[in-house]
Amino acid sequence: MKQQLLRVTLAWALIAALMAPTVMTAGAVWLDEPVPGENRAVQAYLKETTAVNTEVTWSDLAFPFVNSDKEVTGKNMPGIGYEACSSADGKPYKIPYERYTEIFNETAQAIAYYNSAQQWKGSCYGMAVVAALLYQHQRQLNSTGMLPVSGKPAELMVDFDNLKDDELVKFIEAIQVSQQDSIIQHDYAKNKDRYDDLVSEVRAFQRSKDHPVLIAIGMTGQAHALIGYKVVEYSDTETRIMVYDCNLPGPDRWITLEKDRQGHYFRWYYRMNDNQDWGPKYDAKGSWISYVPYSDFYQTWINRPDVNGNSKEQLLTLNVNNAFITDEYGENKVEIKDGVVYTTDTDVYPMVELAVTADAPLVPQADSNGVYVWLPTGHQYTVISRDEGQLEATMVHVKQYATVTTTGKSVTFFVDDAHNLNAVELGDPGAKYQIELYSTLPNTEKLAQLSGTTTLMVSAQSNPLSFAQVDGKLYGDNINNASLKVGESEVAPTSLSEGAHMKLDNYLPFIDVELSSSYYDAICWAVEQNITKGTSYSPKKFSPGDPCKHSHILTFLWRANHSPLYQGNNPFGKDINPENDFGKAALWAYGHNMITPEKYVPSNPCTRSEAVMYLWKLAKSPVMRGAALNDVIGAFTDVDPESEYAQAVAWAVNLGITKGTTETTFSPDKTCTRGQIVTFLYRCYGVNSGA
Repeated sequence: MKQQLLRVTLAWALIAALMAPTVMTAGAVWLDEPVPGENRAVQAYLKETTAVNTEVTWSDLAFPFVNSDKEVTGKNMPGIGYEACSSADGKPYKIPYERYTEIFNETAQAIAYYNSAQQWKGSCYGMAVVAALLYQHQRQLNSTGMLPVSGKPAELMVDFDNLKDDELVKFIEAIQVSQQDSIIQHDYAKNKDRYDDLVSEVRAFQRSKDHPVLIAIGMTGQAHALIGYKVVEYSDTETRIMVYDCNLPGPDRWITLEKDRQGHYFRWYYRMNDNQDWGPKYDAKGSWISYVPYSDFYQTWINRPDVNGNSKEQLLTLNVNNAFITDEYGENKVEIKDGVVYTTDTDVYPMVELAVTADAPLVPQADSNGVYVWLPTGHQYTVISRDEGQLEATMVHVKQYATVTTTGKSVTFFVDDAHNLNAVELGDPGAKYQIELYSTLPNTEKLAQLSGTTTLMVSAQSNPLSFAQVDGKLYGDNINNASLKVGESEVAPTSLSEGAHMKLDNYLPFIDVELSSSYYDAICWAVEQNITKGTSYSPKKFSPGDPCKHSHILTFLWRANHSPLYQGNNPFGKDINPENDFGKAALWAYGHNMITPEKYVPSNPCTRSEAVMYLWKLAKSPVMRGAALNDVIGAFTDVDPESEYAQAVAWAVNLGITKGTTETTFSPDKTCTRGQIVTFLYRCYGVNSGA
């Protein structure tokens, strides 16, 4: 307790001391004793520290530390301390909404982040970053107090010489929530477990004494922020990164990186406190280490609130711990299992929040209140829950968000600030729902709320329940007996314009499909029939010249045939996912004898001969004879009459589905493009629906 009181007394003295760099001298001792068993290492470190009296030390970064004692007063800095704060009336503490607006302005993003925030669990990121900012800018802090978010301040805009307690709290808490910025989140994901790069970053700071490095460490349920300032080659098998830890400040803190016989780093560990050892060495579940360069965490402050103005990422928040997330093509982008995010896409990653306190208990991820996933913008995403109970989901861009609560198992989002698009679709019949569309874009309805029960039996021939705001206008499809509120007013649902679903499909023209192209009509038909939606939305592309995979053509065919469900057993095992469209299409094709599990490779490009064979088999393999066979096969010099696809080629040419690549060639082994595939389908099911 005496040590705590002493720290309180020294808190503001340390702020003043930070204004001028200090150097540890020989014999300097911190208030806490080193961790037992590590005295020799500490002495070795101190010896190295005093050898060169111009290098950065932990005391250059040390930040005022106060134990909250679970009380909020005017002087004990709520939001800073070992344990979670509680307000005076005993309610759980939560960082105020105003801190979010300091970073994200009055945007949908700020509101959504604040609404999804849980009880305060610490401000380690805020304290660590503020320590680094103090160190870097200690001679540049010449303004007074916190400034409003208008404009772009050129400096930190905090006068630490005259800072009041509550202003320091505001600054730290604003920095704490700034880590939710996609720039920081991308760093957490991109730099994860890159040991060599981490060591290089810290060494660069050690040499130049410029731009401190934030180190993030974590395991399932917890994550913590540190500042790395020195690399010590402790032995042939061990490298130590000396760190400033806001929870336990002192010179005896380090992360150990272990090396194998070849000198390669392969794991790390860190003694968080006397009760917790973090890192793979201790089999700590889900252990990871990452870092954030100074330029990035500084940018989130200095450029506020415009740092996310053109964000290419959006945040999906879920209340479930088991789910699939698919894109507009039905491809699995994410699988969430027991709260852990699994994906093969480098631009998809879970949200991380560094907020641990020194004595915080471990919280298993499976017991958390859901999952947060970063996804690229410009796409439509469908969430399929595997948990019981209500599904609650929110998709946040910067200036818009859509949130849904439903008793159904799935919800589809398309939220895109760049194209003034904010939409939700529900496909489960008989599901209760509440939908909220929020926007801070100009000339839009700020808030629109729709609630009711889906009554329509959704199939491929009909659109799902759709609620959207497009270019400031509200649309709704299949809204039966719903309640609608726009702003503060109750509005009749019939006031909504129809065509929400079609707006999503046709909102932007394909920039790579010319009006005069031979496949223009086919592509328009395929989009209108929900057979395909293109390859990207921002900008919207169809990629007609790209090769078409077997999984794609079967999915197109399946959708063209009204997406029927296969009722038999799955012969593919784990090779396909029966939950998404690709898997459903493969099972359907198997049921129609179009493919076999032994030969089906969904990722392989589909050739022209294979494409017409799919169509021919689906038509029950009609036999062509006489002129219908001989005239066609005789005209093509590259089609062997004895080949397995000769009948399919003759059938397709006779029905006008294809004419070949030239008058004398069919090019059976040439990869079929996306433009050719939809043209085949259009001629088969569109203009020639009797085929």
